[in-house]
Amino acid sequence: AAYGSGLRKFHVFCDVFSILEVDRLPASFELMHSFALWAASDLNRLPAVRKYLSAVRAWHIAQGWPPPLSSADSECIKWSLRGLQNLLGLHRRPLCPPFTIQMLKVLKSSLVLAQPYHACIWAAATCAFWGIMWFGEVTV
Repeated sequence: AAYGSGLRKFHVFCDVFSILEVDRLPASFELMHSFALWAASDLNRLPAVRKYLSAVRAWHIAQGWPPPLSSADSECIKWSLRGLQNLLGLHRRPLCPPFTIQMLKVLKSSLVLAQPYHACIWAAATCAFWGIMWFGEVTV
């Protein structure tokens, strides 16, 4: 997605929602946030939204206006897009199946807890399970 297509998408958004020309430049945070979520609603375009926002930013600067989004505003939009991605179930890698108590029982039956290494494995597994953690948070 080039800057031209991002700017075109912004103007289409503004036309669809009857945003006045005077409200497009400079664009408010609310307008930019709404645009980002609207553009992300097209499932195939979720990764391109950042480029769209950069295009609108470049357009503002080229017209002599300050950038429409502060770093805090950009961070807010980033988290909104991440939440939308989570709601839509668009994950980069497949989700792992849940770890169950039955799996813990099988693991414990295969360990000799008198051996320090096995005891460490058991401690990490139970901490991760009962602490509702990823194993990467438990291990180094």
